[in-house]
Amino acid sequence: MGYGEFTAVRRLPGKDLQTPKERRMVKPFICIQSDFDTQGGAPSCMHGIILSVDPELRIYDLSHQIPRFQPWAASWTLSYVMPCWPVGTIFVSVVDPGVGGPRRAAAAKTADGYYIISPDNGSLTHVKSEPGIAEVREIDEKTNRRPGTEQFNTFHGRDIFAYTAARLASGIIGYEQTGPAYPVDTIVSYPLPPPLIIPGCARGIIVSANTHFGTVVSDIRIGGFEQAGFVYGDRTLVEILHEGTVVFKGTVLYHRSFGSVPVGDPVIYNGSTGHIYLSLNQASFVEKYKIGAGSGWQIEFRRS
Repeated sequence: MGYGEFTAVRRLPGKDLQTPKERRMVKPFICIQSDFDTQGGAPSCMHGIILSVDPELRIYDLSHQIPRFQPWAASWTLSYVMPCWPVGTIFVSVVDPGVGGPRRAAAAKTADGYYIISPDNGSLTHVKSEPGIAEVREIDEKTNRRPGTEQFNTFHGRDIFAYTAARLASGIIGYEQTGPAYPVDTIVSYPLPPPLIIPGCARGIIVSANTHFGTVVSDIRIGGFEQAGFVYGDRTLVEILHEGTVVFKGTVLYHRSFGSVPVGDPVIYNGSTGHIYLSLNQASFVEKYKIGAGSGWQIEFRRS
């Protein structure tokens, strides 16, 4: 890749927007997510290694509060955040409960031109589904591992993923030099059954259970919800099941947003990712009903 494929546009002092040649010379951003939290030094170590490779690189933290040991959450967050960034951005995603084991260290190139440096452990699931992964390579640790760390088995986020991302972003290596390619269809993925959309009913899975605001995010797109016949003002029967066991069942208003219902009441609304969301007004639906996310969490909406 070098940095010739990055298409970010920024202003230079005393100039209008950069020329195409100047834009091509901008090095890609590096955007990091992990489940490390920020209380320890792990995120800072990753920043330091990247800047040690090339102090001109620009690093941004997507989040270090991804739920611990949950590649599914890492996968969904990547798919949600990635389209907001300039094409060519390199994402380092480290939620790696199998670190030191047989899982592959991957460098993936998406169909729309982003790069992901990540363990191949399910963290690529949603991006593989949409927009798709054009190519994936197994990182060659002989050339793309921080020297002197060969005996360290548990901080690949620093010693392999951040280090490889820095070498790629700086132009020291091209994408093909990250390691040998392997078949995209062998990428480890969680099952993503398509939503069921029929008149008066939409059924899917919960892709995210936000722990901060307590929002439930379904995989049902707004267009599919409308296709099923739902309109603002509908009193909608909602049922949530975990592995076949009902954990919530009730009638909920479908409307524009939280202000459509009293404080503490549930509401269904069109979320910022283009999917159907379920929340409590100024309270946590996730906490109150102990909701999780993944292919084992089913959600169904029926017009009452």
